[in-house]
Amino acid sequence: MCGWSITFAQDFQVGQAVMLEATKPIGVPVHRNPSPSYLKHIPTGTSATIEQTAQNGQWLYLRLPNDDKAWVHKKYLKAGSPQSRPAAKPENTRTAEGGEHAVWAGRDECEAVIRQGNRMVAESSSKIRLATWNIRWFPIGQPADQSEHHAEPTDLEWLICAIRWMQIDILAVQESLATPEATKAWDKIIASLNQQTGDTWRWYRQPCGRPEDHHVGLLWNDTRVSLSQFKSLWQFNAKARSATQACTFGLRPGQYAWVKAREPKGVDFHLIGLHLKSGPTVFAVEDRHHALNGIDEAIGPFLTRDRDVVILGDFNTMGAGDWQSRNSELKNLRRKVAKEKPGFTDLTLHPQCSHYFRGRGGWLDHVLVPQEMQEVTVTQVQVTGYCAVAGCERIRGNYPLAYRHLSDHCPVVLEIENTDQD
Repeated sequence: MCGWSITFAQDFQVGQAVMLEATKPIGVPVHRNPSPSYLKHIPTGTSATIEQTAQNGQWLYLRLPNDDKAWVHKKYLKAGSPQSRPAAKPENTRTAEGGEHAVWAGRDECEAVIRQGNRMVAESSSKIRLATWNIRWFPIGQPADQSEHHAEPTDLEWLICAIRWMQIDILAVQESLATPEATKAWDKIIASLNQQTGDTWRWYRQPCGRPEDHHVGLLWNDTRVSLSQFKSLWQFNAKARSATQACTFGLRPGQYAWVKAREPKGVDFHLIGLHLKSGPTVFAVEDRHHALNGIDEAIGPFLTRDRDVVILGDFNTMGAGDWQSRNSELKNLRRKVAKEKPGFTDLTLHPQCSHYFRGRGGWLDHVLVPQEMQEVTVTQVQVTGYCAVAGCERIRGNYPLAYRHLSDHCPVVLEIENTDQD
């Protein structure tokens, strides 16, 4: 018996100063996630400040004296830690800090972040934010004829919360079904976003394909941007030979839209959402290469109007089943798109993974922008989700709740200057 008093979850609050006490000489174990995900040991007696809580207060996200941050189990908080109350935070505060771990820890934690007024970035009329997200088998979470132990139906309320937190204007979605259940789910998302934000949101799903097949779709805040002139670009389906075969073999065409910001003199550009052939085989790699060879033919007619084209989505760059072929496919993609008119850059991910499989991070989702597009001033796109929380390190033990209830992919976000510079 160590002499500690029993500490209940409600004893600890965000903003509270605490002290850590180890049970072994090696120190206190801290973790990357609010679950066993060992990071390192820190000395007993270390003081810290609570920034988030998870799992009913069982896990605490701490800011340490050197400004490092990590999760620790509540049993390592020393009895008699200072009980100072956190300073009240204004409801309209919008910050880029202190929310990411909570947003992806669970639905309740995410909604608490939103209620506190926190967002991934501050709201700004000078930026347009786009994201791509493969939302696994939306809304059922897994194939109807298969059982995936780690996959659950999409948590719609958590998804709505995450969209609000990311402060995005356009979301390219992959793996949406076209069943009545999926349509009803999107109707609910739109209605909730409209009610919660006071803006007008819209959803468009490519029309071809069987209801139970994966579809590419676009969700956008119509108060901030308009999307129009939707087209299915059959050239991005490796098996298609014409527009009448756009969804042949159950594969997806590219989903095109013309984007124009509502802000006067705001940015405009062509947008294409992709979901290329999946599979760690040589044949699947060849199909993905074939689809990318269609960029010139697909977008050529659009370039006379505007040479700004953003292509983003799940490119499934997983190689043929080994790390060497995966890296080779990534390099080939960069070389290939640089040669396709008007010459694209594959923006680097930060951190550099967007998907997990068997506990390891991979780079499947991409954002391509023209090298000459002046409205894009960044060289990296921001990955959020549990991928960012884990820092792309290997995940051992239990899968994160966001993996189970949202997707095996993580959102990738691009920020564009909202001024037309053509």
